Amino acid sequence: MPEQRAMIGNVGPYLRLLREHPVFGQLPEQSLKTLIVRSDLIAFAADEILLRQHDESDSALLIIAGEVEVFVATAHGPVEIGRASSGALLGEIGVFADLPRTAGVRALSAVESLKIARNDVLEIGGRDVNFLHAVMKLLGERIASLNQAVGFYTDALHQLEQEKLDPGTLDAGPQPLPELVGFAQSFRRMVERIGLRRVRA
Repeated sequence: MPEQRAMIGNVGPYLRLLREHPVFGQLPEQSLKTLIVRSDLIAFAADEILLRQHDESDSALLIIAGEVEVFVATAHGPVEIGRASSGALLGEIGVFADLPRTAGVRALSAVESLKIARNDVLEIGGRDVNFLHAVMKLLGERIASLNQAVGFYTDALHQLEQEKLDPGTLDAGPQPLPELVGFAQSFRRMVERIGLRRVRA
């Protein structure tokens, strides 16, 4: 179980980290301080789960110290999609969009984090136009990444139908978003199986 920490005294270190975030950095200093003071400091031991895939996005986590693994659970086991350390903010997309978590997060070492409640984000950030514009930009970038991935796999499928797909092409594709990791794995296995059947024919 994560260890709940004492109330935050000196907001300085957390303030510096949040200022560097493309969305939270848009908030005035006093709003950031209020957000920090309302948040909880939580410590996790190595191998503990910080965020669970499919859980409600009731908060975002700012990593203060340590390293974490971001992973997606698939039918063939967990797949690591990235790592993050001090300064990373995790789970904010789900908070902004009010969607279940699309990935899990596990501590690779002892981790200290700042848990920022969704209600506080919406209350404090919702009053700031720059913050709302930054949220829209972030969500727009997410949609653009999804469109790019869908376009890539649509083109790859067309090449596969024409028997022109080089399996190495898949390595050059965009990093799958959490929502597409299972599909990307299945697509790669299908391409490999088709390739093996052609070799044997």
